[in-house]
Amino acid sequence: MRTFIAIDVNHEIREASQEVIGKLQEAGFKAAWTKPENVHLTLFFMGEMDDKAIDSMVYSLNKRMQGFPSFSTRLTGLEYFKFKHSPRVLFLKFEPTKSLQKMYLEMKSELTKNKIKYDDQGNFVPHVTLGRVKEYPTEWERITSEIAIPNIILVIDGFTVYNSTLTPQGPTYNWIYKSKFEGGLEKNAR
Repeated sequence: MRTFIAIDVNHEIREASQEVIGKLQEAGFKAAWTKPENVHLTLFFMGEMDDKAIDSMVYSLNKRMQGFPSFSTRLTGLEYFKFKHSPRVLFLKFEPTKSLQKMYLEMKSELTKNKIKYDDQGNFVPHVTLGRVKEYPTEWERITSEIAIPNIILVIDGFTVYNSTLTPQGPTYNWIYKSKFEGGLEKNAR
């Protein structure tokens, strides 16, 4: 199954993402927009994995991250990934705090140690994707710079492993495991 590791976001961030999407739509952006229930902060995209490999990965990550202190980060703005001077992905960026970077590197180290493959895009940019752009207005850079983003704090106390199913209506995500730093691993009864 298509698998990824993410941080769940709170209701305020889901709401803010939909408000920003609305403003972008009003400004003339057309995109494959992220549904509110699919908003999350991706850490690692694993691709296809079988159940045994997922279980093994989760148990090793859970053990490694036990005792990691909870921390927080906050939204810092609306940004984009570009391709040839055009916006391709619009997203809300999080402050890349030292704790967030350390958590990411700890998990990356554990995945590498266990020879678990993941899609490595280079620099880790903590964000929630709003949409994959299809059409955009001429003054898209000015428009995106003028959209105000609320100062919302996200408390991070664990991670979630999801499976992703592609459908004609867009992807659907179902959680497989939820791991808490203070201990505790919950498996979704599927």
